[in-house]
Amino acid sequence: MTRFQPLHDAHVAPTVFFILLISGSGLAQQRALTIDEIYNPVQRVNFNGRTPPELTWLSDTHYLQREPGTTGGRTSLLSVDADTGTSRPLFDVDKLETSLAEIPGMSGQAAHLAVHTGHFIWNHDHTAGVMDISNDLYHFGVNDRDPLSTVQVRRLTRDPAKESMPSFSPDGTLVAFVRNHNLTVVDVDQRREWALTNSGNTELLNGELDWVYQEEIYGRGNFKGYWWSPDSSRLAYLQTDESPVEEFIVINHLPYRLGVESTNYPKAGDLNPLVRLGVIQAVGGDTIWVDLSNYTPTDMLLVGISWSPDSDAVVFQVQDREQTWLDLNVADAETGVTTRLFQETTPAWVNVNGDPTWLDDGTFLWLSERSGWKHLYHY
Repeated sequence: MTRFQPLHDAHVAPTVFFILLISGSGLAQQRALTIDEIYNPVQRVNFNGRTPPELTWLSDTHYLQREPGTTGGRTSLLSVDADTGTSRPLFDVDKLETSLAEIPGMSGQAAHLAVHTGHFIWNHDHTAGVMDISNDLYHFGVNDRDPLSTVQVRRLTRDPAKESMPSFSPDGTLVAFVRNHNLTVVDVDQRREWALTNSGNTELLNGELDWVYQEEIYGRGNFKGYWWSPDSSRLAYLQTDESPVEEFIVINHLPYRLGVESTNYPKAGDLNPLVRLGVIQAVGGDTIWVDLSNYTPTDMLLVGISWSPDSDAVVFQVQDREQTWLDLNVADAETGVTTRLFQETTPAWVNVNGDPTWLDDGTFLWLSERSGWKHLYHY
């Protein structure tokens, strides 16, 4: 069971990290840049210092790199050795397309488009992925010992409704998704699915963010409103009640014939959606609702959800609507009982700086601007 010190006993020690970048550039020969290195869309050098997009570590020594292909525009996925720069395909995309096309009811064009776009949801160690094809989920495995071997594909769902926001459990045995506004899980090996919630509708969203929460809080385009526990036994999820939110009429200018759309959108001063935070077993059962009784439902934003490393507690952040304070809380995953660890305040407004970063000894690092400057604190 996770143990947290009470608020008045919490030990806070500012931690400062100095990063010394030592370069051997003084020993390198200087040369003039070429036009291609400056402007060519494929060959140009990244001078802005930012991490290349969609770059993910596969291990301590290899990372995944997405690279646009030159043949038919197909995207290639490469496993790159960080020490040497040498790379090899993560798997054979042609064999994946062939395996997909052999599935009954799958057209060659649909298989080609799925592989061409390269929109894969990966498990933790990138040995398996999930694709959304024509509103159904397909699972494929990658043989990391022989990346050019045949790629095995299995169909996970068979339903005309769309499966949204799929994600693997940390152990890779389950895939969760949202269908018809309900949180659902499918077993990868057995290909058996079960709904974790059944109350969802257009006004009540389970595990799915509404316009306000995806646009203003969790990031534009991110509608995923559920979080796996590290041991894969539970999921925390937001239940969003849209009924207090006024509808807003929008003209869709994209089609040739303009269309009228309606969306739930609170203008300044209007009511936001009402949210609850629930915890449910991955095998199903009753939802344990986290105790939020210390907060006013109409003036509460749940701005960060995560888990303690031992999966015993949900770690969540709450702000008022004006964002003048932020509470860091933990809730017992079995009872929903909430403990406030501390509250952030500033003379202006409180920024959301991410979830706690846990260390092996059970302590965590926390970014705060309470002093007027962003510092790292050790709890």
